[in-house]
Amino acid sequence: MSTRWMMTARLPPEELVLDALSGGQHEVNALARAWLPHVYRWCARLGGPGFDSEDAAHEVLITMCRRLGGLRDAGQFPAWLFGITRRTLANHRRRAWWRRWLPAAVIEERPAPGGPQRHVEISDAHRIVWTALSALSEAHREVLVLCELEERSGSEAAVLLGIPLGTVKSRLRAARTRFRAELGEEEDVPSDSVVGGGR
Repeated sequence: MSTRWMMTARLPPEELVLDALSGGQHEVNALARAWLPHVYRWCARLGGPGFDSEDAAHEVLITMCRRLGGLRDAGQFPAWLFGITRRTLANHRRRAWWRRWLPAAVIEERPAPGGPQRHVEISDAHRIVWTALSALSEAHREVLVLCELEERSGSEAAVLLGIPLGTVKSRLRAARTRFRAELGEEEDVPSDSVVGGGR
């Protein structure tokens, strides 16, 4: 797999969660704003092409705001929010079960350098990558997105997924193997074709 995945910003600090739990609507809104980019990327990368990532991300944050008062441990917030994202995505899939994975879906729209021919090549590469990702199980897709697309450490992925580090490592090994097998002869796709772009 390419080593030029886009680096994802570090997760927002726990202090924002503590402020939201002890403060008012202003603090809750600040927490939602800080986490929106992360939630949106999760929805876009785990939802796949043709998925309404923006709508799903907003639903996740609305649910977060509504249920935040029931959170007892601020340190568990990242895994708690990732769990809400998982359930929201599952609900969206059930409501839109007839949608198929579509080619050339990207998280951030930007013109492809190199003219029309390069744009076609990038679009084809997007299709190849998304087709390979869609063949993975949900558990394998989640760990591959967090550790490869977002370049998160195994420990950070373990926190978000709420599973042991050893499980993350074993799932990641299996996910990489299956992903490469799905890519087949198309494994060497352009590095800037990967969802989210290159660094």
